[in-house]
Amino acid sequence: MYHSSNSNDTIHIPSEKLQFINIRTIENKSGAKISIKRGKRPLALITGNEKQCTSAKNLIKEFLDKSLILPAIGFTILELDNLVDVNKAKFQFIKFEGNDLNVRSKDTEHYFVQLMKDTKDNFDEQESSEIVDLANLLDQKLEISSSSSSISKFTTSEKLDHCLDKIYSQLSKADPTDIERREIRLNLFFGRELFHNIDNQIFGVDEWVKFSRRGRKNCTSFQQTAPQILEKLLLLEKNFEFKEDKRSEITSKDKGSIAIYFDQDSTRRKLKLHWNDEEHLWKITKCVRNINRIAIMDLLSGNEAPDCRFLLKTCYDLYIGPKLTKIINEIQSKSSFSLRDGMWFRVKDFDGKLDKVEIRQTISKRRFFNERFQISVVSIKQDSNDKLIIQQTTSLKNRSWRSVENIDQNPSLHYDEKEISNTICETVQFARDIMKVLS
Repeated sequence: MYHSSNSNDTIHIPSEKLQFINIRTIENKSGAKISIKRGKRPLALITGNEKQCTSAKNLIKEFLDKSLILPAIGFTILELDNLVDVNKAKFQFIKFEGNDLNVRSKDTEHYFVQLMKDTKDNFDEQESSEIVDLANLLDQKLEISSSSSSISKFTTSEKLDHCLDKIYSQLSKADPTDIERREIRLNLFFGRELFHNIDNQIFGVDEWVKFSRRGRKNCTSFQQTAPQILEKLLLLEKNFEFKEDKRSEITSKDKGSIAIYFDQDSTRRKLKLHWNDEEHLWKITKCVRNINRIAIMDLLSGNEAPDCRFLLKTCYDLYIGPKLTKIINEIQSKSSFSLRDGMWFRVKDFDGKLDKVEIRQTISKRRFFNERFQISVVSIKQDSNDKLIIQQTTSLKNRSWRSVENIDQNPSLHYDEKEISNTICETVQFARDIMKVLS
């Protein structure tokens, strides 16, 4: 009879991911025994036969890959600026009847947050004494949870400055000049925060700040679609002097750009393709790996205005190798290569070539700008998990962010964390102003 000899293995698990990994499930699936050695560099100690250890290690790697969507810092913030009496305000989860475009959370019943009508007050009618009372009430009652986890806390707009300070503290981890070929990305999206596995249909502010995601409760996804931006474009033009940049417009007649996501060497990678008129080919213009979310802050309007999400992330620029170029060129050389369902590349084109492929193609784009900011409304067609969907994303960027994101191309610039912090604060506050106008 064959007896497998025991073997041991270790794998590093970042400390901020420890509370999310389910060791018991991995042990049950692999048959291995796992213990966690804590410290500055936490390790999973794996014991079992060779097959069990390999299985456990692969399951842990799979978890770590998926956990890249979990930021080191995260807040879900309820906007309270329009309320006179926070103590009496009641909110409710309203069933979301639209299509959830988030692939990871599809086919789940979703809800969004809305202030109940019978508790809605007009902020403009407040007396100054009421404002002071509100500030005192907030200061006394709405404390951020003291949980050891810094991920995904539920809090309120009164604590916005505190949340921003926590995000600023992460900027050193995103310094593109610190590690070769690392790039920083700063984005703010308008859309709708969607919840599933909720506990209470109706809740007050004091209950909101006690919400937790433990036990997979109160899970959220963010849908980057905000039709209010185009529907109320005249308001934005009037209040914020936005003008449309017709030169950068992309329509269905144009080829736009294509993003191809895939797995390689246990990391998620992304190819960016643009059309080359001279060669009449789609060419790879960018290749990145380890798209890592450093910080996320979601701000919920509680009304008909869109919610918004600020996102700080990093990635690593890669050299475009001949293998990837060959794959893209071979697909285009086939006689069957053509526009299919409005897309030039489809997931099935990469069968046997790349793993876990997801394709996003820009269909149309409109940009609006004023002196300090730019709004982009982009329609994207996405091919993922054998499903074809169309999504419209609406983003707001500080116009100074472009130089920060391209700092590696300009040696005269330096990475100034204080200056970047100021632009983040400025952009978040401007997004709140837009939300108020659209409410």
